[in-house]
Amino acid sequence: MGKKDLKVAVVGAGLNGLALALSLRMFGIEATVYEQADKPRADGTGIIMWPEGMQILAALTDAEKIKQAGNSVDIVTTLTATSDMINQLSIQAADATVNAPIGLFHRRELYQLLLDAYGEDNIQTGQHCNVDNSVIMMNGEPLIADVIVGADGLFSQVRQFVAPEVNIRQPGVYCCRGTVDFDTPEISDDECYVFAGMQSRIVTYTYDRDNHSKYWFAACPVAEGETLDKNSILDKFAHYSPFLLKMIKNTPESQILPSPLADVAPFSQWSRDNAVLLGDSCCAVLPTMGIGFSLGIENAYILAQSLAANFNHIPNALQRYQQRAQQRSHDLQNITHRLSQLTYTEAFNPTEVQALYQQFITVNSCSAF
Repeated sequence: MGKKDLKVAVVGAGLNGLALALSLRMFGIEATVYEQADKPRADGTGIIMWPEGMQILAALTDAEKIKQAGNSVDIVTTLTATSDMINQLSIQAADATVNAPIGLFHRRELYQLLLDAYGEDNIQTGQHCNVDNSVIMMNGEPLIADVIVGADGLFSQVRQFVAPEVNIRQPGVYCCRGTVDFDTPEISDDECYVFAGMQSRIVTYTYDRDNHSKYWFAACPVAEGETLDKNSILDKFAHYSPFLLKMIKNTPESQILPSPLADVAPFSQWSRDNAVLLGDSCCAVLPTMGIGFSLGIENAYILAQSLAANFNHIPNALQRYQQRAQQRSHDLQNITHRLSQLTYTEAFNPTEVQALYQQFITVNSCSAF
């Protein structure tokens, strides 16, 4: 069998699924991408791409189109709820090996960039995956492929085959994500901001400089069964700076996405037989540092490279992928989880938070790219 004859089935046409399909194509392998929805999902709010992930994004798409699709910054500024400085981190100053900026995007624009590069017509939509009697099924029939990749998110069906004992963690924290055109001198287009309150947080940044379009994320613990909406955010976050509250108040309800926070604890079994996991299905992280898709796109490239180099022995390919990607993924999951504890359930400790930020930069820069 030649490399181009390898049959790879990618379950899920989200960001990670498209990143893998494009990565495989770079190595001469065409995958079949399956999507449950009736069309690709170009929705969502904001998304951060860290420098390491930006390297892969540029390789898979087009550097000029990336510039047009979003904003880029170098500075992450952490402040109190009332805008007193806690710390300011320059990514390039903190790590001399970084040669790309932080990318700030609306998820819709980033997704469309990948979709255009891959080709929407190449995605098989309306495909329902499930596991029945320890067999991965697609629309009621066994899914036949040399490799089956579960890029189907936090609630992965493929993970039910690979690692059925894994449980989703929900820390009792709820969030709202919003986008709005909003210009204020307190929020520079050149920085990403983290405002840390008492067991709460607001993150905001500009993803479109021309329109001063802002993404914001607000999260705090809630009682069982409680949710958040714009009005409850304005009430619970009333101690935050007035310009942040004005930004949230000006956001149309239709542009606010509420959801509980959830992730999975690090686990070791990322593959079973010819099935393997990618992205949130194996290393979902809380959005504390916005590392999710940056990590996913890097791991997608590593998986594609491993399959291309070991296409005649799939177990070796999957083992190589896990050896290269797993430990760093677990380290980033653990750092993010600890930061989330300090943010939402424990007393905010600026010294430990700063140390964790530096640890995050160090671990994240230990990338194959």
